[in-house]
Amino acid sequence: MNRAWEKEILSLPQARELVELHTADVAALAIKESPRASATRGNWNSIKKHIEAMVTFYDQGWYGQVVVEFDREVRHTMLQERGWRDLKGRRHPGRFFLKEALAKARVE
Repeated sequence: MNRAWEKEILSLPQARELVELHTADVAALAIKESPRASATRGNWNSIKKHIEAMVTFYDQGWYGQVVVEFDREVRHTMLQERGWRDLKGRRHPGRFFLKEALAKARVE
């Protein structure tokens, strides 16, 4: 074993396949758990249409991330996740669907 063994292992094509698989699983759970406004209508700004899995190569190897709302025009997912206060000052609690998706996907 040498000092850079993690970089060597995480740079392999097999590591990319594993990272893609698990990142897609987390994204699918986040889409499944996401709140929806209507069961019949699919609006352009619905939350589940703006959750994507991305895999990129950094200096230490393959890295997967779930991106929520890449489009700047759609910014209400984090309000649904963490909660907000309306103009009258009433508190609306968060739904924590992204946190639940990560908790379900973690490896024990």
